[in-house]
Amino acid sequence: MDELLSAWWRLRQVRGVGATTLYQLRDLLGSLDALPACSTSDLLALGLKPAVVQQFQQQPLTAAFDALLEWQKTPGQGLLTCDDPCYPPALASLTDAPLWLYWRGNPVVLQQPLVAMVGSRNPTPYARDWARQCAADLARAGVCVVSGLALGIDGAAHQGALEGAGSTIAVLGCGADVVYPKRHRPLYEQIYQRGLILSELPEGTQPQASFFPGRNRIVSGLCGAVIVVEAATKSGSLITARLAAQQGRDVMALPGAVTNPLAAGCHQLIRDGALLVRDATDVLQELDMLCLTPPASEPALQPSVPPLVTELDFASTTSLDVLAIRTGESVSSLMASLLELELEGWLVQEPGGYRRLR
Repeated sequence: MDELLSAWWRLRQVRGVGATTLYQLRDLLGSLDALPACSTSDLLALGLKPAVVQQFQQQPLTAAFDALLEWQKTPGQGLLTCDDPCYPPALASLTDAPLWLYWRGNPVVLQQPLVAMVGSRNPTPYARDWARQCAADLARAGVCVVSGLALGIDGAAHQGALEGAGSTIAVLGCGADVVYPKRHRPLYEQIYQRGLILSELPEGTQPQASFFPGRNRIVSGLCGAVIVVEAATKSGSLITARLAAQQGRDVMALPGAVTNPLAAGCHQLIRDGALLVRDATDVLQELDMLCLTPPASEPALQPSVPPLVTELDFASTTSLDVLAIRTGESVSSLMASLLELELEGWLVQEPGGYRRLR
């Protein structure tokens, strides 16, 4: 295994050689296991340029490769290569599938049905609660929920799956040993103990914006479906949804209030053909998974909106004086009602007035 990884690693370090070249070699050789035994003439016959062959054969093994080998020796973590029988078939079908995945936790969960859940980093309480409940119900039905450990919907999805006594996979845009965001360390540790953490990036790699599109393709590529829970029209979640559609995955979306800008992206997806989902049963039915254990709890329903909340906007604040005119109530009565509704998560007080949250 070390010899094979050495050959992969040295070839991958050659300028101009990427995953596409290695996959082409795999197809020509039948397996990359044969790569270490290839002679110079074999490599040239496979279509590699002389300069590439020379650089490959002279490429030294650095401390980075030693770190890769050490990573595999630590219990509870390892490296999953694209030629490994345990490598997820759905992910392997992608033309840009990762050559290898660093993992921490329990890779056995990759054998479960996988469904991704993504969405806003600043969701409304309604969306956060729905994601948590749906993920819990999917977990109870034997589905492993996949997301990216981000704030908001990602975190709610992971937490819900764990609360449903199931498993969850966090795909990171940094090294598998790096916790990002830092406030999710307790959640990261729970996933490490009861699920799986994946990354295509070497250990110690810090998060960068350029890494997240690659992370998103893995999230969607692993799964049979992607559920989008609250996303603005320019949200990164819509990028994941687009990748999922290109990969031939089912795209599903949770509808929201038509006046909520955070729901606009989901409404756009539904208009373009995504499946409107109301609960975990809709997801299971679409994926023909109802033969699995049905959700143990009833799906959370959106409560009726209090009349006073309907007088507020999602995108801008409404002053107390304006509310008094609209409702005909006294300011003192309104303040008491608004405080109660704020504690229930319906609205938030901001400079200039009140803004609706759900």
